[in-house]
Amino acid sequence: MPRPSLPLLFKVATAAVTGGAALLAFRRLNRDEAVVSLRREIRDALHLLRPVAGGAAATPPAVLVAGIRAHGKSSFVNTACRALACEAGPLILRAETAPPGPGSATVARRVVRAVVAGGQGAEEEEEEAMVELVDAPALPEAGRLTRADVEAALGGVGGGIGAAPAVECVVLVLRCGGPAKERNLAVRKLPEIASAIRERGLHLVIVLTHRKAIKSLKEAEDVRREVAFRARTDCVYFMENYISSNTLNIRHPRALRNEFETHFTVLTIIRQCIEFVKLYRSHSSQKTDTMK
Repeated sequence: MPRPSLPLLFKVATAAVTGGAALLAFRRLNRDEAVVSLRREIRDALHLLRPVAGGAAATPPAVLVAGIRAHGKSSFVNTACRALACEAGPLILRAETAPPGPGSATVARRVVRAVVAGGQGAEEEEEEAMVELVDAPALPEAGRLTRADVEAALGGVGGGIGAAPAVECVVLVLRCGGPAKERNLAVRKLPEIASAIRERGLHLVIVLTHRKAIKSLKEAEDVRREVAFRARTDCVYFMENYISSNTLNIRHPRALRNEFETHFTVLTIIRQCIEFVKLYRSHSSQKTDTMK
């Protein structure tokens, strides 16, 4: 049987490489379109939000981002801002972060206004859409965490010039990695944390950071099941934050590569928070009408 000629083998290899490249490009295009579509849906949902009870115009939703020190709370804020703004290049920090160690980079409540980028064909006159992410001071370590600490993080009713807005939804950030004892202590505190949040009429979303520390799907499912059971919520998400230590370069700041999994997950979390804010405002409006 005659052997295939080299030109034929070369053509087959070229066709295989071209086909593989086309499939990868098609997959990347679909992923980019999914992120753009989700970002557009967030803009539409923000524009449809009803005003706060007693207000004349709709205000941006206020989402409290809380968590224990070094669990990724402020990094989540930075990741959300990057994904919402459709940024590329070096990581721009809106919330100050610090390496693990004593003390916290956030010592007081700070409101980060995350602007949602418009589509490529968006008009310049289009109304600005944004989400207010309230970066709260870190909660104490799980072993010392009390209900009073959670209530202090939730704050008062807001209002006043320069005051932080009233919280309308809560994102609780916990890390998957680190010592197992520390993680287990934090998970055992979830019923108390969730109870304090729900007594304010707020909804809770839990974000489990450092996803890469999970070694298997079974371990991930076990962690998620326990967290969901103790917090009594199905809104539990795994994600990997963008962090500044990944972009260090002696000569110049390094451009950070945007990851589909991180972008899509954080945008999904923000979209869920907006839906919870809508429910909170609707309930608050009904209570106001009943009291009249």
